[in-house]
This record gives sequence, C-alpha cells and structure tokens, in this order.
Amino acid sequence: MDALVRAISDIIAECLSDAVLTLVDEGIQELRPVLAWGAVEVPLWPFMYARADGSWYVYARYTGSRPEYLAFGAPNYRSRPNDAELVTSLDLLLKPKREADDPRESFRVEVENDLKAFADVVGSPPQYFDHSQGFGYEWGKSVSEGTQLRRDYFRVGPDGPEWQDERDWVPYRAYLRKLANWPIVASRLRHKLEEVERQLAQEEADQLGWKPDIGSHREARVEVTEYDGGNPRRKTFSQLIDDVDADLGVETGQTQVFFVNGEAGIGKTRAMLKAALNRAREVERHQGDRPLFLYVKSTGRVLDDLDAAVNHAVALTQNLTAERVKVLCGKGLIALLIDGFDELLGGAAYSDAIDSLQDWLNALGGRGVLVVSARSSYYMNQYRSSVQRASKAISASVRHSVAQVLRWTPPETVSFLGDYHVSADRFERLPDGDRELLGLPFFARAFAEMCRSGDYQETEAGELSFTEKLLNHYLAREERKLSYQSDSTAGLLNRDELRRTFEHVAEIMVDGREREIDSSDLEFAAATALDLDDLDDREGLRERLQVLCGLATDSATRGPTRFRFQHEVFFDNFLAGIVVRHLRAGRFAAFQRLMSRSEWRTGTVSGVVTAVENELLLDALDAVRLPAAQSSAASRDTISTNLGALWAEVIRKDAEVPDRQIVDAVFAGSLDLSYVKVTNGSLVNCRLESLTLPLGLGWELQLDGTKVKKITVDVEQTDLSGLKGVRHRDLVELLIRPSGFFYRRPEILKALQERGVGVVDAPEVSHNSVPVRVEAARHYVKNLVEYASSTLILKDNYQPDDHRLKWTREYPGEWKPFVDRLTKAKLVRPEKFSAKGSRKIKLRLQFGAANILDEESGVPQIRDFWAAVKG
Repeated sequence: MDALVRAISDIIAECLSDAVLTLVDEGIQELRPVLAWGAVEVPLWPFMYARADGSWYVYARYTGSRPEYLAFGAPNYRSRPNDAELVTSLDLLLKPKREADDPRESFRVEVENDLKAFADVVGSPPQYFDHSQGFGYEWGKSVSEGTQLRRDYFRVGPDGPEWQDERDWVPYRAYLRKLANWPIVASRLRHKLEEVERQLAQEEADQLGWKPDIGSHREARVEVTEYDGGNPRRKTFSQLIDDVDADLGVETGQTQVFFVNGEAGIGKTRAMLKAALNRAREVERHQGDRPLFLYVKSTGRVLDDLDAAVNHAVALTQNLTAERVKVLCGKGLIALLIDGFDELLGGAAYSDAIDSLQDWLNALGGRGVLVVSARSSYYMNQYRSSVQRASKAISASVRHSVAQVLRWTPPETVSFLGDYHVSADRFERLPDGDRELLGLPFFARAFAEMCRSGDYQETEAGELSFTEKLLNHYLAREERKLSYQSDSTAGLLNRDELRRTFEHVAEIMVDGREREIDSSDLEFAAATALDLDDLDDREGLRERLQVLCGLATDSATRGPTRFRFQHEVFFDNFLAGIVVRHLRAGRFAAFQRLMSRSEWRTGTVSGVVTAVENELLLDALDAVRLPAAQSSAASRDTISTNLGALWAEVIRKDAEVPDRQIVDAVFAGSLDLSYVKVTNGSLVNCRLESLTLPLGLGWELQLDGTKVKKITVDVEQTDLSGLKGVRHRDLVELLIRPSGFFYRRPEILKALQERGVGVVDAPEVSHNSVPVRVEAARHYVKNLVEYASSTLILKDNYQPDDHRLKWTREYPGEWKPFVDRLTKAKLVRPEKFSAKGSRKIKLRLQFGAANILDEESGVPQIRDFWAAVKG
C-alpha cells in the first residue's frame, strides 16, 4: 500500500513540475490559485484558496450545511468560511449531497444534535468525518473535570442506528446511556427520590402529627380513556407504567402524552414518586437497559418554564440538564413524570395551555412519553381547548390518553383502616358523605391517625363533617405552635384568628398564582385577618409566625423561607373559607376575581355550596359576568368552569335545577339530571361535556346557544319533548339505554325527532338526501377535532396505525377518498418518518381541525375541500 501511495505521489509531482502557480486577486478576502501549463490554465478554487498573510486552505469535507477547510499557516487548523459564492461553487462541483430523508443523513443530523447537548459549550462544535462503514464525529464532551475529547463512529446497521464501542457495533441507545453514565444517574436519582419520600414523611410528622406509616402499600387504580373519553379500561398504576414502557420501546411517529387526573388527596404524588423510585432502584441494581422515569415535583414555586423544573429535578445527577433529558426522552431512555404541572406553571389561568408543553413536544419530534399530572382535569381541558381553537395546527406530533385516578372502594378503605386497628364498625357509623370522602387515601390516613391518637371524637348526625374536624385538628396544632409556652393554652392567635389568617393566605396564593408565599406575605395575611395596621401591635407575633407549618427554605435553592400548606386539601378548604366571607359581606367583585384566577377543585366548590345560604349563592352566580371577549380566553374559561362546578354542586345538593337561567357555564364533567327535579330549567350559552336527562315526564329543559357533546337517557323513553333547543350538529353521541347508541349525524337527528326533542338546527325537509361522502367528511373532521392532534399515522393502505381510531372505519370506502381530498386541497401534508415494520405515512394537518370543520370558512384551502366533498 505504501508503495502504491508513493507511486501515485510521484506521478502527481511529475505532472506539476512544469506548472506555474499564480494567485489571482479579485478584490475579495480569498486569493484564488491557478496552475498554468503555457496557455492551459486549471483553477484550483474553490477547492483551494490562499490569503494575503501566506496561509493556505484546502477543502476537507462538509459538516452540516457548511464546508470545512484544513488551514496551513493559520492559527486554527480548521476553517468554516461563510462565503456564499464559495459554497455555491462547491455544491456545483461536488457529488450531490444526501437527501434529508435518506436514513443515513437523518441519523447523522440526529447524532450531531445529540452530541451538541452533551458537548462542552465553550469548545468547538462536533466535527464530522466519513469512514468506510458510516461516519464519525470528533468532539469534546463536557465532564466535571473539564472536557473529554472523543472520536466516535456511527452507522445505520442491519438493526438500526449503531455506535462502535471497544469490541463491536452496539445500538445507538447504548451509546447514549454510556454518555449519560446510566448507573450513576440512576443511583443519584434514587438518592434524590428517597430524600423526597423522607421529606413527605417528615412534613406529615411535623405538620400533621402523624406517626410513621404502618399501612401496607395499596396501589392506585386508574381508568384510562382516549382523549375524547372513549374506550375506557381500568388498570393498576403499575399497568399504566407498563403502557409507558411499551410506548417508549416503539417508534410510532407521535409523542405519547398521558394526562393523570385526580382529586386532591387521591394519591397521584405517591403513585408517581413510587414508580420513579422503583425504576431507579431497578436500573441501579441490575444496570440494565430499562428506561428511567424522571419525577419532576411541583414545589409550589412558579417556574419560568418546564426546562427550569427539569433542571431542578436533575441537579443532583451532576451529568444531566434539560437539553440532555430532551435527547434521552426522544430516544425512549427517559420518561418525564411531571407532578402538578398546572401549579408549576403558575396555576390554571395562563394564556394558552398548549404553550406550556409546546417546546418539549417540538424537541421530542414525535417520539417519547410525557406523563403529566394535574390537580384537576382543568389543565387537560385547557390544553385541548387551546389546540382546538388554534387557527393553525400545532407543529408537534402527539397522541393523548387520560388516566383518571379512582377513589378507593369501601372494602379497600376498611382494609386500610384495619392496618391501623380501626374497626369496620367505626367506619360504617360515619355519615354517608364522610364514608365517601375516606375513599381518598389522604382522608383515610387522616382518619386513621386521628383515631390512633385519640383526637377523633364521634358526633351526632348533622354536626361537623370529617373535613371540618380535620381542619380544626390542623388549626389546633398550629395554634399550639404560637403559644407563649409549650404548656400554655394562651396563644398569640386563637383558632378563629388563625383560620382567617390561612384564608387570606389562600387568597394571596390565588392572586399570585402559586402555592407558596414569602414570609412577608404571611405577615400581611395575619395583619389583614386581625385588622391591624402594624403586626407589631400584637407583641411577639411577627417572630412566632416563623414556626407555622410549611415555613421553610428550599434546601436545593437556599432561597428565602416560604410558607406553603402541607397538603392541597387545606388550601382548597381555606380558599372556600375566604370565598364564603366575601359572599356574606356582599363583596361580589372579590368573589368573581377569585373565580377568574384559578379553577376550584371539589373541596373548594363543595365547601362554598355547603356554607353559603342558598339564595345568596344563587344571586351571586346570577351576577357573574364573563370578561370582554378580547380578554384572556383562559380567564374566561376559568370563570365558566367554576360557574359550571358551582351550579352542578347546587343541583346535586338540592336535587333540583333552580328556576333561573344558568348562563355561560362550562360543565366539564357529566351533568346528571336523572334523579333531579327539573321544572323549568334553562341553560344559556353553556357548554356540556355530557348531559344525562331526567327520568319520566313533566320536566322541561331549554337550551339556548348551548353546546352538548353527549346526551344519555338512562331508560328507554319515547317522549323527550321536555328537551328543547338542541343543536344536533354539536352532538358526538346519543345514548338511549339499554340498546340505542347513535353517533352518525343523520341517525342522531332522527332519534331526537322521533322522541319529540326540539332540534333548532334541523335542515329543511328536502327530497334530496345528504350524500354519504358529505356525512362521512363531517364525521371524520368532527372526530379529528376531538382527537386534538395535528398528525395522523397511516399504513400503506391508508388505514390508521393507531387501532384506537375506530371512527375512521365508519362509512366503509369513504376514508381514503376523504384523505385524498384533504391532500389535494393542501389541508394535510404527507411526511416520511422512519419506523420499524411496514412502511407508514405521516399526514400533518396544515390548519386546526375545528377550522376545517367550518363549511363556510373563508380560507381558500378549506373552501376548496368542502366544494370537492359536496361536488
């Protein structure tokens, strides 16, 4: 080989021996070399050029979109010029570059982007080079000691992307685990999660007086549905985690987002924390290749974005950052478990919920899994609303599932109480409402602890509820902290003053849109509760306030001390308390302000409805007006959702729909009127997810400008003439038990009209029936709206790859023509993506599905689509 190289070199040297080298100066920075043999000239530019300082530059390769030259006689031996003429001339002379959808080029771009996340930010960018089996990069990895110089080789192997280790080619995911130092990351995450567990237990001991938990672990159960509530199936939380693992292990072309919803106290935090901790221990112990779960805890602080929360969660690893976590998430090596995401971003009333996840969804590029826990379904509903009302389709490729955490059944509650030696008989003697409440694990534990310590006293029926007893117990502990002496009954604040202080604290938290406040805000709340201009007027109180529950510094940030309630249950109930005070004092503006700031959960809603006199509350609800249309859409939605929750609780408590107009309310759950008296009900400009109609005859419910998605009749009835003002185009399904289920628009209209329902949008009687292709198109687009995604993954035969999209199978023979019309009208754009198995196609919507549904739209592409459908 050496002899061959020398022979070739000698021939080249002989050819050049008679040539004359000249440098042409065209008035630019580069001097262009030319070799001449008499009248024959051979320009060497753009492969070589020189500069006036005597340095020479020889083309070496392309790195990304720019050429790289080797420099001789220059301070830096590599150069990447920005000269547009130079780049254009090179492109004309070089062989065509690989197309962007070429698997090797796609992998190269992916590798380069991944390495940038792990590279030292002050060093040179990763430098590309070719090799016989693929390509490689020279780069500097950022490590604790400084920069580790690396030279790594990659290829697209028979089983997918690969990296060459010391012995053989291995999967690219193994390379990323090595970069991240997987066992060490698992060990440090395990240490962090155990510290979170200890902190929770310590807070329960210090702030609630609970002893170490002696109850055996009871796994949370969830009901998993599609985004529109369809296909429900019940699972344990570990089975949900199995689903996460399954989604991490395949390339589907869409990022899977699980929304985990549940009431305060139902055990979401414990379930997610335990799942993350178990996995970290498993990876650390076996050093296997299973993915890790990164638990991102809501601390009560409002953070700028999710990146800040993730950086906080991985700080202890010393090797991960939010950017590196994005890389690992996209490769299925980490799944984010985000606990209390609505709180992390400042409460429910932010401008556009989709923005909160958009950056991460874009970065994941249609891969990976996010598990997003919120303290109610409000965030999920806001997210879906923001997707649906967007004029343009979101850029991320996402599919969604919802996991609703379920309450314990009475036998499960009795079993748990038995661990604490609380008899089943004691549980059975509780009022119905309290027994139902103990289906929430937090309340069951609180009841067991109060029984164990002797603090629970049974009362006569009609007296204090268990919630009120728990609040009194909580206040009594905090009151003792403010005593002058540990054995003294006299304190700086009595129980009622302390309650008022905590109510004002809850109000400050709502107005500030976070669940922690500074000590100065706590002092202000106390002064307001006591009606003092100066807190020092009550001697010693300012100093003693520092011992109240939750007032502590964050050990990770070492910031100022901040106050937070030990549990969201207390926040909910103290918020209800301040709302009640405002209403009784006639401060309706304050009532509406709090309604606009954050969504009220069950504890707040039931607390307000129970405590406020009925007529006063109904008058207050009648007086609520939505902000102007040009104001924040999220703020309007928040008020409407709180209105719906309050009206639903009033109806449930009284078993009667008030003889008043219910205006601008959003009923996020099911409004069940089956056993409710409805004499003259009226819903104006409302939105209902699901409506169950009253049983029997003699009822009347008028809908004006009200949108209902699902209507249920629990018993077959031939007369539903009491229901008036229905817009059948809004209905996704009509269920008439036991056997009537309708989801096609003509069938829904027919079933409603046969039963005497007043339908306001029924078409005029015509002898011409609506063509099947038109009904099919309406059906498909309406379901795309509910699907709330911008992409569809289709097989070669145009059938969806996702088996859950059963609605595409309706109207046989119409789905492919529908997709063809969307494509021809340029409402969708086909995209290629790599996935194992049979070839697949990704279709990306160019407009929001709700906009496409508008048959009278002025958008040319949408107008052309409907013209083709109806033509």
